[in-house]
Amino acid sequence: MDCLPEELISYIFDFLHAEAALSSAMLVSQRWYMYGARNLHHTIDLCIGPSVTVNSCDVAVCFMKRLVSSPLSSAHLIRHLTLSGFAPLDIQELLLDILGRTTHLLSLNMHALHILQGGMHFPQEIFSSPTFLPNLVALNASSAPFSVSLVQTRQYVEALRVHEPMDDALLRRLLGSGFTQKAKLLELALSVDSTTAAIARVGILASALAGGPLCALALQFDMDRPKPVSWEEFEGLITEVGQRLQCLQNLRRLSIVTRPDPPIAVTASDRLTGDSRREMMTRQLAERLLTDSELSSLERIELRWHGWKIQDGKMVAVPRTQLMRGPHRWLFEAPGSSR
Repeated sequence: MDCLPEELISYIFDFLHAEAALSSAMLVSQRWYMYGARNLHHTIDLCIGPSVTVNSCDVAVCFMKRLVSSPLSSAHLIRHLTLSGFAPLDIQELLLDILGRTTHLLSLNMHALHILQGGMHFPQEIFSSPTFLPNLVALNASSAPFSVSLVQTRQYVEALRVHEPMDDALLRRLLGSGFTQKAKLLELALSVDSTTAAIARVGILASALAGGPLCALALQFDMDRPKPVSWEEFEGLITEVGQRLQCLQNLRRLSIVTRPDPPIAVTASDRLTGDSRREMMTRQLAERLLTDSELSSLERIELRWHGWKIQDGKMVAVPRTQLMRGPHRWLFEAPGSSR
């Protein structure tokens, strides 16, 4: 087996995809192990259970250690990585070691990773290091400061979702980087204290993204004030946002959400009540946005808890489970998980 040329071994493994077959082939030799790992470790989904430590016999921890153990370290073969669960301090250090070796990683999804003991500490020097995630294309994370610091210094990132509300200073840092002219998918939560501030943020964002390839935009405005916006304020917000987004000529998908959700008053003369009335009024607002803002290129629009695909000039409802605002939804689609 050791006499086989590299080209032939590579050709053989091109036909091996089943986990059981790959695992068996990887036992032949170190060379075969690395070729099997190339396929098996392409897309990794790691879920770390509660109370797990770096010394646990947990399957996920053992696998993580194997990724960075010489001479069969295979972290550099991972292309798509999803991290979820719980990470105490010693697990965080192991994760950081893995990330430092994933030099060919394309997407990192870590928004469901709960950081314990004061949050994950990333040494400041990693953000300027040319070897830390140098090929990253897509990031889905909770921490706004981490996300902005990383995206600012990575030249290939084109898909970003940040779950933590971002203030004006962080937004301007993000938009001041080269990311704006590469961004294709952008999903942000923005902290504002009024619809006026929200409209101003959209204006800044649209100006920075104008002329770029952005095709999907999801904005959630977290209102930092005692009461939610009124329905009339929400209508005004959507109208103004639509006007400011006209410069995004490649935009195909748009989602606008406020938290808390705007209440919709119901009178005795209304024929529809409850969710039916909320959906009707939201749909009417979406129709006005499409008509008045000249966003004719949109193929999908989502407002509040409702969304529609635009097909042949008609609006077809999108199930709530598929809305962009869902915490477990991400517009970037990586290949299926292997673990």
